[in-house]
Amino acid sequence: MRSVTSLGNTIAMGGVALSFVFLAGRPARAQAPACQDEETVAQSMVQDVAASVDSIRKESESDFESKYHQKGLTNKLTFALTSVDGAVQCLTKASGDTSAAARKDAESKLKTKLTDYRTQLKEKTDPKAAKELIATFDFPAAAVTASK
Repeated sequence: MRSVTSLGNTIAMGGVALSFVFLAGRPARAQAPACQDEETVAQSMVQDVAASVDSIRKESESDFESKYHQKGLTNKLTFALTSVDGAVQCLTKASGDTSAAARKDAESKLKTKLTDYRTQLKEKTDPKAAKELIATFDFPAAAVTASK
């Protein structure tokens, strides 16, 4: 009976040692900043809006009208606004991340800018005036939100 108990102890000790080696051997993961996913989604949405604005600036007025780009850009602004708002809400709730307050401030400013653009664009009834307004929309060079 002694050999069975000795073998069982050896197996148990081997399992504990293997677990320790596995856990100790893993590299430590750097803790990701709070709300990184929300900010990445917002950044992607804002970049999509900025790309659309660039395309609209280059197209003719007839293309702008026939392709419904005023409505399309209004929708893209709505989606971007929703995603940026999600990042702001997440950063408001973030605790333990020392950079959350500064990032929230930057996202809040972007949210205000997107809200203004969307409101102004929805008010335009003349396609020519809408296209001219869109040409004035100003986004950062890469349309980057605070997470970059």
